[in-house]
Amino acid sequence: MAASGTKSRLYGWARDPLFVFLLIGAAVFAAEGWLRSDDSRTIVVAPAQVDRIAGLWQAQMGRPPSADELRALLEDHVREEILVREAKRLQLDEDDTIIRRRLAQKLSFLTEDVAVLEPAEENALRRFFQTNRSRYETPAVTTFSHVYFSPERRTDAHSDAERALLDLDPAAWRTTGDPFMLGRTYAHSRGDRIRRDFGPEFATELDKLPPDGVWRGPIRSAYGVHLVRVDAKSPALGAEYEEVAARVAADFDAERRAEANRAYFEELRSQYVVVLP
Repeated sequence: MAASGTKSRLYGWARDPLFVFLLIGAAVFAAEGWLRSDDSRTIVVAPAQVDRIAGLWQAQMGRPPSADELRALLEDHVREEILVREAKRLQLDEDDTIIRRRLAQKLSFLTEDVAVLEPAEENALRRFFQTNRSRYETPAVTTFSHVYFSPERRTDAHSDAERALLDLDPAAWRTTGDPFMLGRTYAHSRGDRIRRDFGPEFATELDKLPPDGVWRGPIRSAYGVHLVRVDAKSPALGAEYEEVAARVAADFDAERRAEANRAYFEELRSQYVVVLP
């Protein structure tokens, strides 16, 4: 009777759709695991991979590889593939900062590449140029020299500068004043560099001086006071779209890549729940 009851229960389970589904799922999972295990020991080098390896060699060497060279290249490829698989099998790719960053970088590159598959339309490029026109202007530049008077070395640096200006020897100005950590002469320097090196007050006063080669001052900087001789000035020059079209296209694509990365990450981020301490 017990055997009959067991057979009856087995027969009932066999007719249960859930049991059949679970049984089939288990069989598929086991088969997939066996195939994956078998595939992990099989390395198939496809013709496309051979072409890619030979193409990289030709790009570097300027000629196709010989038969022996190609065999050596393929052996190197197989060696690398084996080592990579064994490293993964040993889980050496886990918790590795360099690998994590490289994977994140590769996904970002993939997103960026997709973003610029379609070439930008001319109208979009021209709108981008108009919005960012100042980026393509030739900035104003100034060529000048200066003599520095340090308030840390002198009781009254401003008065000393005024007296030096009265009898400044044009041939000996380089030996006048105090040592300065930066240069004494600035050639074709943009305003942003001058502001960075001397401060905004100095840059503003420098803009007011004519480019006539005459020593003037003193004018104050972030370091102290200076006598200044302006030798040349070139005003900012505007740009026409046709002159900078290549730069505009490159900048536009860079912004498209950045925007695609940002949007893609925000979409991914919305799918995750992050728990912070």
